[in-house]
Amino acid sequence: MLDINNFIKNMPHSELEKYKVDHLFLLIGENTLPNYVAAHLLLKESGTPYLVHTTGTVDLAGQLKNILKGDLSRCLAAQLISLGEHESDAFHIHDKIGKVAKKLQDRLGLHYTGGTKAMAVHAYQALLGLNRPDTVFSYLDPRRLEICIDREDSDRIRCLAHIDVSLKKLFQLHGLAYKSPPTSIPEQPEAAVKFAEFHTDKQAATVWRTWCDRVLRKATRNDRDRLLSESQLKNVPQLSTESLQPHENIMQALMSLDILNDELSIQSIQKKGFGKLENVCEWLDGQWLEHHVLQQVRSVSQESATSFWIQDPGNPKENKFEFDVAFMKGYQLFAISCTTIDFKGGCKQKLFEAYLRARQLGGAEARVALVCCYDNPEVLRSELVLTTEDPKIAVFGREDLMNLSEKIQEWVTKQGGNT
Repeated sequence: MLDINNFIKNMPHSELEKYKVDHLFLLIGENTLPNYVAAHLLLKESGTPYLVHTTGTVDLAGQLKNILKGDLSRCLAAQLISLGEHESDAFHIHDKIGKVAKKLQDRLGLHYTGGTKAMAVHAYQALLGLNRPDTVFSYLDPRRLEICIDREDSDRIRCLAHIDVSLKKLFQLHGLAYKSPPTSIPEQPEAAVKFAEFHTDKQAATVWRTWCDRVLRKATRNDRDRLLSESQLKNVPQLSTESLQPHENIMQALMSLDILNDELSIQSIQKKGFGKLENVCEWLDGQWLEHHVLQQVRSVSQESATSFWIQDPGNPKENKFEFDVAFMKGYQLFAISCTTIDFKGGCKQKLFEAYLRARQLGGAEARVALVCCYDNPEVLRSELVLTTEDPKIAVFGREDLMNLSEKIQEWVTKQGGNT
């Protein structure tokens, strides 16, 4: 089977070289990832990017300017062109871009993936009206992962677009930062496999969920359903496992955490290798699935998969959102949401939230999957495909828990260009 990422990395870029420009106009929208990709692929050495922005995207334009300055040392500093509040004003857009372009020598280019449709149309007309036949008009095709070169007199030219973008760089493009260091090494992956194994048995999974709700949470959470402080958790007594003992598969899973008697001690489990007692509580209460998925992704991907919270540096108290497991292939974001929920409504909400967040960060190229304990994942996937009009969403259910690595690898492989 063709590995599309290795194919793209190893292919010659001679075709794209013919369309590089000296001056590249980039339309700044709410996601600057396409602009970043285009600047890397379409600018000649010592070329200049021109970031066309509105009042609403001025901060994003400034961030992109600073990022390009550090990452594209072969090019000149980016120039900012402000449209103010006139993002759909034909005369203003034509006038602003036209005045700058008329003064420029050498080859011009316009990449119009970002910005509004009105900005794209009027910017295109402004440069087309200069009657410079070598001007390059381009956009990114998110479905095929290609840069498309538009031509007036013939079909568009398609060139595979490859550039490696890290998760950290993706966050920087949005002005975001980690709330805390990301988790890249799964906690207790061997035990997580055992937990996944007994969750393939719906009855055992229900028994475990009941124990978590009635025993674990009752002992480790306050009246507002929040975890106790670390100092309070140190005083939590041993928890009875009497209701779990008839289920051999559950007890075998607990034995992988060195639980050998009829009581469970979160303090003893912590010594197994968990950083904090709160990590023990969250892991037992469902985060084991996140670590299981993280381990499965790492086993099939050479990319660096992580789990993390991200936040707005301008408002550190506000969590923007969490990704259970995410990784990049080229400039394409893959986000996997994880939940032990086993009913359709809860799973659907979890997946839809992940879909919106991934598209916000990674644009139309982003791909999203859900790993859950629902028994009919294909039904759920079909409903989300109708809602989002995105056929590349994936849902992995209870029956997939023990062969996730193969399922995820198959899904990722299908997401490359020209698929």
